[in-house]
Amino acid sequence: MKKLCGALCALFLLLSGCGGPVSDSTDFFAMDTFMTLTAWGDNQDDAHAVVSEAEQEINRLSNALSRQVEASSLAELNAANGEIVTLDPDTYAALSRAVEYAEQTGGAFDPTTAPLSDLWGIGTDAAAVPDEAAIAQALTHVGYQNIELLDNNQARLLNGAQVDLGGIGKGYATDVVASLREDEPLLAQLGGNIGAYGENPSSKDGLWTVGLADPDDSANYIATLHIQDASIVTSGDYERYFEQNGVRYHHIFDPSTGYPAQTGLRAVTVVDKESTRADAYTTALFVMGLDKGLAFCEEHDVQAVFVTQDHKIYVTGGLQITLADGVDYELAS
Repeated sequence: MKKLCGALCALFLLLSGCGGPVSDSTDFFAMDTFMTLTAWGDNQDDAHAVVSEAEQEINRLSNALSRQVEASSLAELNAANGEIVTLDPDTYAALSRAVEYAEQTGGAFDPTTAPLSDLWGIGTDAAAVPDEAAIAQALTHVGYQNIELLDNNQARLLNGAQVDLGGIGKGYATDVVASLREDEPLLAQLGGNIGAYGENPSSKDGLWTVGLADPDDSANYIATLHIQDASIVTSGDYERYFEQNGVRYHHIFDPSTGYPAQTGLRAVTVVDKESTRADAYTTALFVMGLDKGLAFCEEHDVQAVFVTQDHKIYVTGGLQITLADGVDYELAS
């Protein structure tokens, strides 16, 4: 099995080398993950200008889309007790997209699962399985229908709902970064979100080769995809989790049960022109499970890869995938 290169926390990593036109890169931490931006240009100054502007935009969005930043309009919305709040334009735009995808997926993706995240504490030292009463109480505040979008970037929350845009924040930022480029290549690696735009200067066919992480060992990859002018996003049960009494509890919640989704999947990857949409779809498809997820992909023309607990890989939407050498996964039809 092949190893993923570098020290990134991303689920996917660029496997092609660098070369060709002049490039400039920046590494930084934002949105609770490690990020790398690489741009190419006719000269160093042009490439540097792109990555510099992109990094500034991501840092700005990291504040605008975070409920943990007390000064953000999203935090203000969550603390408003149902009062109308005027949101930052990007916050409103991201929230609107989140509601759109929640409606489209029948609530499999839901931006109001913040009470569940807080209750379970996954990713913190306090992670533990809550009692049934606490879960039931948290669920009374969950439901995207509790988000009321108004004109002029205004919104309010009903029934004690709390919004968390972490499910699409990196996707939204990836799309913003993509909008900054002109014709030159740009590679944005924002944690588990990768955007690859323009022609890969190191590839004869101009495509970018991206590895799909092994859910059992994320330092390895089990297959590769080739993309251009698109984003790859994945959601998996191995990203953030804890174990209690021999059971793994991960961070992808089923909004209908209040528990981490148990659908027989280890990971779902979506390839899409829009990273925001791909971000929402990976969560939704994971919650739906294989059969419903495949049906959704067919109905909505979604390009996706499903990795199951029994080491099978299902590919839909016309994607071309190549298994890595020595993996114990098999392509299923």
